[in-house]
Amino acid sequence: MNNIKKLRLKRKITQVDLAKQIEVKQETISAYESGKAQPSCEALVKIADYLNTSTDYLLGRIEDDSPLSGYNIKSMNPKTYKMLNNFLMLKEKEKDECLWYSEAIRKRDFDK
Repeated sequence: MNNIKKLRLKRKITQVDLAKQIEVKQETISAYESGKAQPSCEALVKIADYLNTSTDYLLGRIEDDSPLSGYNIKSMNPKTYKMLNNFLMLKEKEKDECLWYSEAIRKRDFDK
């Protein structure tokens, strides 16, 4: 479960913060990261959700840590992919701001 640690550090999240989010002890996160314990399916999903990635990435099945890595994106416009990927990395408050701003732009352009 080295990808948990790698992504946790990349996102600047402490073991304590991750543990609180998924409702386990910090020692449990340490055990996951060192390979001394394996997370349950439920814990793995919670970790993936909190770190905005896929369970496949955490399990080492794919190399792309993007939240969109599990989707078929071959036909997706590169700008759309980048926007969605960036959006999924935001905190909830930032997502709300983004949505408000995009709706304001759309309304402005529609009113022209």
